[in-house]
Amino acid sequence: MSAGRLPARLVLVALLAHGARALAAPNRPSAPAARVGAPTAAAATPPSCAPAEAPPVIDISPLAARAHTPAEPLDGATVAQIRDACSKWGFFYVRGHGVAPELLARFEAQQAAFFALPAELKRALKRGRTNSKGWYDDELTKNKRDWKEGFDLGAQDGHLDGVGLDGFNQWPSGAHGLPLFEPTCRAYFAAAHDVAMVLARAMAQGLGMPPDHFDREFARHSSYLRLNYYPPCPEPNAHRCISPHTDAGALTVLTQSEVRSLQVELDGEWFDVPPVPGTFVINTGDVMQVWSNGLYRAPLHRVIAQRTLERYSAPYFLNPSYETEYAPIPSTVTPDRPAKYRPISWGAFRMSRFAGDFADVGQETQISDFEIA
Repeated sequence: MSAGRLPARLVLVALLAHGARALAAPNRPSAPAARVGAPTAAAATPPSCAPAEAPPVIDISPLAARAHTPAEPLDGATVAQIRDACSKWGFFYVRGHGVAPELLARFEAQQAAFFALPAELKRALKRGRTNSKGWYDDELTKNKRDWKEGFDLGAQDGHLDGVGLDGFNQWPSGAHGLPLFEPTCRAYFAAAHDVAMVLARAMAQGLGMPPDHFDREFARHSSYLRLNYYPPCPEPNAHRCISPHTDAGALTVLTQSEVRSLQVELDGEWFDVPPVPGTFVINTGDVMQVWSNGLYRAPLHRVIAQRTLERYSAPYFLNPSYETEYAPIPSTVTPDRPAKYRPISWGAFRMSRFAGDFADVGQETQISDFEIA
């Protein structure tokens, strides 16, 4: 029986147990103070970036205005732009998204205030092997240590107050002196989710399905919001803030500060994704690549370290219910284009990737493992 067919909850128990063993292993990554070291050959290579082309900027105001009528067809011209961007880049910017600038400013202020806290206060909210939510400074991407701090909060069965398969939210207490952090993050989480659902509906329509085709998969969603802080790096050619990777979920809604570090890969070249005021950066993830039968691409992307500049970002990862099994949707499968993927359990896939955030687990689970030969 393939991993994609195992009951999600049984696989999750095994993965959590594996994570516990990995955390106890003697080769656990070193503390942040020991991050600087001799560069590897791959890491020492200066980042290449082609400046002549960039992902498109798309005005989604015609879609945002229809956010509360999900079953009705969306503006065709806007959907076509999103479909084309997902097919070519897997990355694009959106403006006209409807998120109030005042909310975004409050959220960014609370994010900066949190990471400015003393280390011992942040450690009181440390995530662990059975709880994926909280603060950390020891994450791995593709088995390589990230040069960053992070704080994750997310939904269990569609809401922020439950205890679920990968834990529960940890919020700063009175000792942290941030009384506005939790309500601000909750408000921003809801706003980012609304943007993500508008885009998921546009992507469904772009694949020839009704716009609300994916809605049922997100009714009890497991989405999460990640607050990132990237400190200056004394040896930026020796480290990556985040190594090249694809996002595991359906799509990502990203806000980033005014420091150019994000890059996306296209046809073997790396392209900058610089900050554009008033926009979010959107990228498609592995789930959407599978649903689209490869018509939408989940692109490799990375974050380059900076010698003197600090950077903040906050991706909102739109993820389906842990019970979801995803496979190419009917409109993408034809005699000339048969299904490329077997069904995949989102719960099992997500938790296997989470185990790799903590320790080198060897070959990381990829959607390519579920390709049909």
